[in-house]
Amino acid sequence: MLELYQHSCRELKKYISEGRRIVREIETETLEENPPLFREYISASPEFKILMDNQFKNVKTHARLLSKAMWYEWRMKLQDGLREGLLKIAEGMEMDEKLIEKQQKLLSSVAPALVKRFEALEREHEHLESFASELADCDPEELQSARAELESADKDIEAKMLKIAELRNQLQDTEVNISKLTEQKEHCQVEIKEAEKVREECRGWSSNEISSLKGQPFPKHCRARVG
Repeated sequence: MLELYQHSCRELKKYISEGRRIVREIETETLEENPPLFREYISASPEFKILMDNQFKNVKTHARLLSKAMWYEWRMKLQDGLREGLLKIAEGMEMDEKLIEKQQKLLSSVAPALVKRFEALEREHEHLESFASELADCDPEELQSARAELESADKDIEAKMLKIAELRNQLQDTEVNISKLTEQKEHCQVEIKEAEKVREECRGWSSNEISSLKGQPFPKHCRARVG
């Protein structure tokens, strides 16, 4: 918009300068050689001078109106150019508005989390600054002693972690052994039951059992034993 007005001002200055130059040329030519019309006007009668004055006024008015017409035509063309420029600017502003609305929605969706994160970082920054200030105010010997204690504690923790890992491995080995022994125990129990079953089937008859069974028919399983 500003560039269009600047262009209009430059063009107007150029037209004014060109018009002044033409007027000066006409004045110079007129002074050097009077047109026949001027000589005729000087030698004319008073009545004819009045008629010529009216014609001069009409010519002057016509020239002024013609100049105004040219001026208004030039201004209308300039305004048309300005209007086209303004319409393009308006279209660009509408596109910018849509883009801004889209970006604003995007910012609205992420801004609260960013604000919370920023506040948390500010609090952490203040805490770290306070901690750094406390460290700066500490006695160097006390700070060195605390650092040595911290290193010793770290080493102690590392040793205990290694011991815990070793005990955990031992516990896993023990659990594996217990599982194997349990399987062996179950297997032995099964074998014991089978052995007792075989022993029961293969044992003989006692005298008391024989006395109690005298005069009674043998059961089938007893016949198998006797056989």
